[in-house]
Amino acid sequence: QGILEIQPEFQREIVWREAQQTRFIDSLLKQLPIPSMCFSLDYGSQKWQVIDGLQRMQSIIKFLSVDDWRLARLDDIAPELSGQKASKFRDANSVLHKYYMRVENLTLPITIVRCDYSKANHMEYLFAIFHRLNSGGVRLRNQEIRNCIYSGPFNDLLRELDKTSAWVNLLGGESRHFQEHYRGQELILRFFAFHDAFHDNYRDYKGSLTKFLNGYMSEHRKAGKEFLASKRDIFTRTTELVCNSIAGVSLVAQTSITVLEAVLVGVALNLGELEQSGKTQLEGMHQSLMNSEEFSELSLREGLAARGKVVQRMSVAQRVFSSGIHG
Repeated sequence: QGILEIQPEFQREIVWREAQQTRFIDSLLKQLPIPSMCFSLDYGSQKWQVIDGLQRMQSIIKFLSVDDWRLARLDDIAPELSGQKASKFRDANSVLHKYYMRVENLTLPITIVRCDYSKANHMEYLFAIFHRLNSGGVRLRNQEIRNCIYSGPFNDLLRELDKTSAWVNLLGGESRHFQEHYRGQELILRFFAFHDAFHDNYRDYKGSLTKFLNGYMSEHRKAGKEFLASKRDIFTRTTELVCNSIAGVSLVAQTSITVLEAVLVGVALNLGELEQSGKTQLEGMHQSLMNSEEFSELSLREGLAARGKVVQRMSVAQRVFSSGIHG
């Protein structure tokens, strides 16, 4: 009925197959014990969100409301259920309707976390709970959790930009490494967060990358059209300039994620002037950056997220791409 917030962007890469969904529905019909789920409730807006149990809830919703969904043909479920369409269970004249009513009236074990989605510390707490609950089995990465907790227009933009051609080229083409676990989207988030933080000397960055990115994504979760348009514009122009004038091929393959991040921020902070520069000039600036002490192999070996190192890298990148313009 739309009370529980389940949206396409909530779907993670590892989802239940039809056999798993079917066995779960069979367990419900047989009234077998199932693990407790965890929901959050925003006591202001009365919105609900799944913290743990998404795949189970999706299975229930499919069974109750998706007409063309069909239970898998399995030997270890009730024979009368095997291979049946969900629409048959909703037909009041069908002998299968009793199963629909049984699921519809089940009591599910659910733990509810009451919170206020508008408060950053509450969202950080939800992130911690989500991370803890999903730390067993197939562990979710931080950006996968953000994709669930901080869903909204800004998260939609990250997914959109992750598919742009210049960005895909910078990451090495259709590499599965950056497609999995939302790694590419997290890099875009890092670019936006560090680019914006430059103007206040990275005041909000205390050395914890996870907390820093969570805070930025929480702040802009429901960003308006003007903010989203500005981010789309600066990301597109920056990645196209870097791809066409510096990289040519995957910049990640040539260097590292840390270097790519700094290059993007440095270029974006000088974007207007750099767009008027030639390819040779831009390549020279990039080489100067790579020759600097802050980007030496020794400096990039460890402690990359430390506040001092991050501020140094970003400041050097901004200065190098600026000095190339002004001599």
